[in-house]
Amino acid sequence: MSGLIIFIICMVLAVLTYRKVSNRSRNKGWGNFRTLTLSLLMSFIVFCVSIGIGAGVVSQDKSTDAKSSAAGSIEKNKVNVYTCNKFDAITQTRQGTKRNSGYYSDKGVLIEYTLSDNELIERMPIPGDKDSIETAKFNKIADDGSRKYGSQSTNYFVYVMNDSSIKVISVNFAADMTITQICSK
Repeated sequence: MSGLIIFIICMVLAVLTYRKVSNRSRNKGWGNFRTLTLSLLMSFIVFCVSIGIGAGVVSQDKSTDAKSSAAGSIEKNKVNVYTCNKFDAITQTRQGTKRNSGYYSDKGVLIEYTLSDNELIERMPIPGDKDSIETAKFNKIADDGSRKYGSQSTNYFVYVMNDSSIKVISVNFAADMTITQICSK
């Protein structure tokens, strides 16, 4: 909408410039062809310069809006960041089923989940190295009421336990492993 207003203002400036230059040229006694050429050239230059300035103003407004909306989405995501402390892992191996459970804090590991309506981000910071990050897209609400997210190698089922806690069951196909985690804000 602001682009349309800028365009209209530029057109008005070009028309006013044309009229001013043509009147001045006629008053000086220049010929019709020279008056027309000079008036069109000057109004075109004014139009181009004003469009350039207007485009800069409009794009600056849009980038400010984008920054504020990005800040708003980050602010929104901070509320939906859950840190996992307790886990229960089941791994299928050739020797049979192996179970392992405990607390991440005992092993010096931290796992965070960031939830949104259409995406789940699993983040595991690795000291001295790049963080391990996996992103899964929302698939559907499962029959049991959990939200199902999926990536190439893992399906996540997220159960809301209360306002500040969730239960995440991740099924990793590559490792034949199911991990149940209790996470809180």
